[in-house]
Amino acid sequence: MSRVSSSLLWAASLTLAAGAHARPVVIEDLSSFGTPDAAYTSFAGDVAIDGDYALALATRALPNADDPPRPRRGQTAFLFHRSGTKWTVVRKLDEYNVLPDFQFPLGVAMRGGVAAAQIGPVDIWEFAATSAGTMGWVRRASLPADDNPGSYLDIDGTRVLSGQGACEWNGQLYEKTTDSWDIGPKLTGFRRADGCDDSFHGEAVAIAGPWVALQQRKPDGQSFPSTLIFQQSGGTWTPYSDARPEADATTFGPELTLLGGDLIIGGSDVTGTLVYREEPFHGFHLADHIRTLDSFMGAGHSLGYARDGNLLLQASRSDDRDVNVVHVFQRRSDASYEHVATLVGRNGESLSGTVAISGRRVLVADAGGVVHYFELPAALTAPAPLQDTFATGNGTGWTPSAGSAFATASAGASRVYRQSQRNLAARSVYAAADWTNEAIEADVRIRRFQGVDSGVGVTTRFQGENTNYFEATLRNTGRVELRRSASGTLRTLASAAFTPSVDRTYRLRLESIGTQHRVYIDGNLLLDVDAGGATHGRAAVVTDHAEADFDNVVITPSPRTTMYRTDFEAATVGPWTRTGFGFWNLWSGASQMWFQSSVAGDARASIGAPADDQVVRVRARLDTFAAPDGAQERWFGVMARQTDSRNYYYLTLRSSNTLSLRKLVNGVATPLATTAFTVAPSTWYDLRLEAVGNQIRAYVDGTLRLEATDDSHARGTSGPVMYKTAADFDDFFAYQP
Repeated sequence: MSRVSSSLLWAASLTLAAGAHARPVVIEDLSSFGTPDAAYTSFAGDVAIDGDYALALATRALPNADDPPRPRRGQTAFLFHRSGTKWTVVRKLDEYNVLPDFQFPLGVAMRGGVAAAQIGPVDIWEFAATSAGTMGWVRRASLPADDNPGSYLDIDGTRVLSGQGACEWNGQLYEKTTDSWDIGPKLTGFRRADGCDDSFHGEAVAIAGPWVALQQRKPDGQSFPSTLIFQQSGGTWTPYSDARPEADATTFGPELTLLGGDLIIGGSDVTGTLVYREEPFHGFHLADHIRTLDSFMGAGHSLGYARDGNLLLQASRSDDRDVNVVHVFQRRSDASYEHVATLVGRNGESLSGTVAISGRRVLVADAGGVVHYFELPAALTAPAPLQDTFATGNGTGWTPSAGSAFATASAGASRVYRQSQRNLAARSVYAAADWTNEAIEADVRIRRFQGVDSGVGVTTRFQGENTNYFEATLRNTGRVELRRSASGTLRTLASAAFTPSVDRTYRLRLESIGTQHRVYIDGNLLLDVDAGGATHGRAAVVTDHAEADFDNVVITPSPRTTMYRTDFEAATVGPWTRTGFGFWNLWSGASQMWFQSSVAGDARASIGAPADDQVVRVRARLDTFAAPDGAQERWFGVMARQTDSRNYYYLTLRSSNTLSLRKLVNGVATPLATTAFTVAPSTWYDLRLEAVGNQIRAYVDGTLRLEATDDSHARGTSGPVMYKTAADFDDFFAYQP
């Protein structure tokens, strides 16, 4: 449905601390491997990779004749070699038979032809000529790790760093001299606030160039954690600085790494990952934040890092997938970080273990002792999203099937893409996109069903009739179905009860991301299936013996990403940023809601990482307008792409009984579209504001009411907004389509 918009192709941008970025590429694992010996019941507690070789920790229980209830532990690591996508075990490293009281955390690391295995002592290996004259991994040293080592190891050139310490958080260096490896200096951290104890172990450490970073979780005499930074000058390491959290920080570490001269430290869901940089002669100071779009939904807190070259990997929780994933960031020439990829496990597997990277090859362990192998493409660039509002042309860019009757048509003051032939199955394919990862969503309005089991829907990865594709349809049998066509054979993969109504508009979405396929109706997930089938193809709209209108079609290479969602039922409201004269409180009626009670002036609340394309939904109810002051309007509603209190788009219900879509630019309000609309107190309105590309759309109770084309605001946050109005809000939901 369109009035002043146009069909367009546009490039989306993903939020980080600065700059414009493409959406991340979603990548599934190519293969996986588990323990090569069933006796080692604990496998892949840590993994490492260097080129075509990998290490994975392994332990097993061994009998203890002196104390049978407390078994000894066999500690080792297995070396693997890659051929294609398959990893094959090469050998088992030396195994250490360890008494119960000396079973410390274990770790492995590999980089640049050096491998370290902290499996009792620290065993150091090099990729070099063997005694047989072939190239292979040769053990060069077995050095003690006797100061309560943790599981953290890092390698830089011919230096290995281990996090150790029962009394302080120390870093123990192991260094290669001319022809041998020796114990290097111990970099002493701060004294622990809890004193000394054999149950304490070293924390996260990192080494890169002249810098070493040691995480100090709870230093004596400090009320906050910090990161101690050492600098090497000549052959001497000296304390240089300590990076400290900002005053209002709730999370600082414990995970960290060094990427070039950047100190990377785990932050909270609100702050995201923290980037500290050196200010010469002034130490390391906070310089940037790295956030994924779903940071506020639990992805901001890092579960672990890995690095190589200009790539930073961060393990995080995905609220939308309800599993752990790995995000890939690329450090750009301007020192900002771009979110270029997300690594996901097949069949809903959670990537909850450690992460390792070498070049474009990545290994990630899971909690079940399985290691997943990924390859990053040479070009980490997703296709630009596509959008068609059918304002101009007659379906330009779409290819209808034979016998169908697709054409643009007027629908009130707008235009839609209408299929009016109901005596056959009809499809129209958008020719511009033949993608691997593909999602399509559209406003779908059923005009008429022809008979039993008629349907209307959308298609992904379409390769041709009677070939391969996935299809989601609303059917007059009272079901929504997800079907797969494989070589012309159509099979229903999943279905759910759903009774579509004629002459009602639904927002229907089908996404095929890797082997995961999901169907959403009006923002709600109804079907979720993992299945093989068509691996690429084009998006399409479809009718099966039905007439329908399609509008506001958005085709993207990425899954729907929740920026923030709440029903306000929790005891606390969440990390909203509030500006203006608002007085906000949780209030319980039939359900708990968020109530803004002041009518003194403007009030705003925003949340989430800044985003470009966004759909913002909230239920809103008028409590009272302030007393009139001449012709001044009072209003309440929702805003999108807010950069500050003077810049955003907003949809408002107004005291003049109008519905208005506006923009605020440097504090100056400009109406984009307005229509008559009766606003009643104590009535809930389902508001939806979409900002996709330069198309701004406003819906009330599922019906598109207003839209406009505007380029004033490219990205920002979202939330409720009002002026001299007291109002209730519930069921807030912001996502990127």
